[in-house]
Amino acid sequence: MIYLDNAATTRMFEECLDEYKKWAIDCYYNPSALYAQSLEPLNMMHKVKANIAKKIGCLPEELYFVASGSEADNLSLLCTIKPKKGKVLISSVEHSAIANTAQRLKDLGYELEFVNVDRYGRVDINDFKSKMTKDTVLVSIMLVCNETGALNPIKELCSLAKRVNPSVVFHCDGVQGFGKVPVNLKNFGVDAFSISSHKIHGPKGVGVVFVKKDIHPRTFIYGGGQEDNIRSATENVPGIAAFNVAMDKTFETIAQDYSKAKEIQKYVYDFVSKNFEDCIINTNLEESSPYIISFSLKNVRGEGVVHYLESRDIVIGTGSACSAKKGLKRIPLALGLDSAYHDGMLRISYDANINKEDLNTALNALKEAIKVERELHKHE
Repeated sequence: MIYLDNAATTRMFEECLDEYKKWAIDCYYNPSALYAQSLEPLNMMHKVKANIAKKIGCLPEELYFVASGSEADNLSLLCTIKPKKGKVLISSVEHSAIANTAQRLKDLGYELEFVNVDRYGRVDINDFKSKMTKDTVLVSIMLVCNETGALNPIKELCSLAKRVNPSVVFHCDGVQGFGKVPVNLKNFGVDAFSISSHKIHGPKGVGVVFVKKDIHPRTFIYGGGQEDNIRSATENVPGIAAFNVAMDKTFETIAQDYSKAKEIQKYVYDFVSKNFEDCIINTNLEESSPYIISFSLKNVRGEGVVHYLESRDIVIGTGSACSAKKGLKRIPLALGLDSAYHDGMLRISYDANINKEDLNTALNALKEAIKVERELHKHE
């Protein structure tokens, strides 16, 4: 299979399996138990937090293990707001884990406002400035847009927000950026940040949320008091250990992989530009993660293209897997796409180690799939 939907999930590194087995079979003890054996998994988790903290520029005690990036987003938005009223500000292309949680805050009485983006999905700085007011209590802007790869200037946005309201909580969904683009939370200045294991070849079911120590987040899940009483539940010890392996392996080659991904991105961009008619490319090469290329095709059903390629053992995406099944138009509308392009939005996202032969096979099959879809469209 040729897999080009790595923004949705990644294949777990085989090296993670031995570590997972160790903590699931050999050292399976509950880290919250009182007997001596529990100290080993407990100490391992402390070491993983220290490892994460070193990589992203924070304190280990500011990190909490959760079950997913979506849970990290939910915790960040629902458990960090202090005032009982005020404005919540998010971009118009945030992941559904942010958009739907922000809608819940609106239901609870907060004002919800969306910041416009440019045609590539990058936050419009001037619109952000105009909507960032003194009564804004929470801001959530993603580091990398999961739909288009757009890279947001988080440090600049956070600084702007704090100048207007120093007590505003600024959250950044870093799920598509962690392990792929530079992340330094001290430099960013953010109050909360979300991470997901399965986006960097770790296991599913593991997420991490950073919450700055002076924010004092409220309890998210009640129970036995794990994770400093913020998120009760027995931690996914094997998953956390396996995530640590994936993280170390990812960061070991992060610079080289970034360079390779830039070359792949340019190659795909050029192919799409030259070979696809009535096509709008939604990714700006100069201001994006190099791991994603998004484009929209006129009068083409993206779902049909995906299924055509699937029959040939090639996988690409139509966008976020968390919203693809719902056929939402939120993202195409936010990007300002004409309605004729809404159904034809496709996303290619890759691992830096994909070989050129497989990439060419996939791109040529994609070209064929588009031709077939357009022929079908003529007869509808």
